[in-house]
Amino acid sequence: MLSAKLLESIPKSIRIIRKFSTESLGGYLTLQQFRVLNLVREGHGQTQMAEILDVSVAAISKMVTTLIDQKLITRKSGPDKRTHIIKLTAKGQSTLVKVKKFVEKKLDTGVEGLSRQEIDQLTLGLDVLDKLMLKMKEV
Repeated sequence: MLSAKLLESIPKSIRIIRKFSTESLGGYLTLQQFRVLNLVREGHGQTQMAEILDVSVAAISKMVTTLIDQKLITRKSGPDKRTHIIKLTAKGQSTLVKVKKFVEKKLDTGVEGLSRQEIDQLTLGLDVLDKLMLKMKEV
């Protein structure tokens, strides 16, 4: 029963957050490109990004090139010819901050309608969900 509730609630939450994120991007970035920016911030390489996003390395390479053209990231040669170092630019960092603030503001509007007890329960539930997902990574 709990697993069915997770399968119902998590995708709904993701869809709403995705909608808010897309709305905040103003049409000049796709959600997938925004996710690449987040992964760059976390220090992932192109191969790791492809695995995380479940796309080809060629697709990631194309997105990276687009983000470079938009001056959101930079790419420099790494220690050997096969690797590249990808970093956020100041514009890329500010874009991430802007989108995060927008989405948080939208979510805060919804949270304002909850009672203090519901907020405490939700916070506890999300902490437990984080703990569960960490355990599931090991399975």
